[in-house]
Amino acid sequence: MLLLAATITVAATIGVVAAATAAAQPAALAFGVLNQQSPVLTAERWNPILHYVGRVSGVPLRLRMGRTVQETDDMMGRGELDFVFTNHNFQSEYERVGYRVIARWGGEPIRGVIVVAAASPVRQLSDLAGKRMAFPSRDAFVAYAVPLVALKMVGVTIEEVLAGNQDGALAQLKAKQVEAAAVNSRFLKQYAEREAVTFREIYLSDPYPDLAVIAHPRVPAATVDAVRKALLGMKSEPVAAAVLERVKFVGFEPATNQDYDGVRRIYRRIGQ
Repeated sequence: MLLLAATITVAATIGVVAAATAAAQPAALAFGVLNQQSPVLTAERWNPILHYVGRVSGVPLRLRMGRTVQETDDMMGRGELDFVFTNHNFQSEYERVGYRVIARWGGEPIRGVIVVAAASPVRQLSDLAGKRMAFPSRDAFVAYAVPLVALKMVGVTIEEVLAGNQDGALAQLKAKQVEAAAVNSRFLKQYAEREAVTFREIYLSDPYPDLAVIAHPRVPAATVDAVRKALLGMKSEPVAAAVLERVKFVGFEPATNQDYDGVRRIYRRIGQ
């Protein structure tokens, strides 16, 4: 009986210590990522980044995204995400939440691209009149809003096909289910290399800053600053080199809300 009582006491003590240790560790903050690729490809790219940033900043981060672009946007709109990698927050309905820009994806600016199959007879935007064209979603910036403005400027109306994400739009074109696809220039290159397929560009937009990392206003300033410093420090930290190499990324750049005024103007032109 004494042995049993001692065993129960030790087990109870271990349980209390474990519970106290778990309580002492901060809960992971939700880091949302826009649905540009499948959840599997998104996790492959972002989990190493979030693990590094969490370790360096001392702020644990957990990847979160909905099954669709709309679900992820709704999560952002309801304030369920502490940080988000997106540019959909610059639409009128989301700006009321008050997310603020803390960094942006580094490298070359992004452009909207309209592509067709290499052997397609389509040579210019006017040739697309009445044809089926794939977009990731109606919420996409350079892959929907920007190309749509370009089509409207030349008086062309197309049949919209919504594919769910960037890869889905290009997959529709590859499968010859549509005559053209509008995508982000960065994802066009990645998809073409991965799938060993060639597309022909018939439209290339002006450059825009790549997607931003934004923070919800409820996140303490010290926490936001720690995450921002860790993100921006990836470009110069030797420890981060392996992470950047793994995800084929050059690192994050400083950015502000004002850098995205051009994005807001395009969204306004299509009523978003």
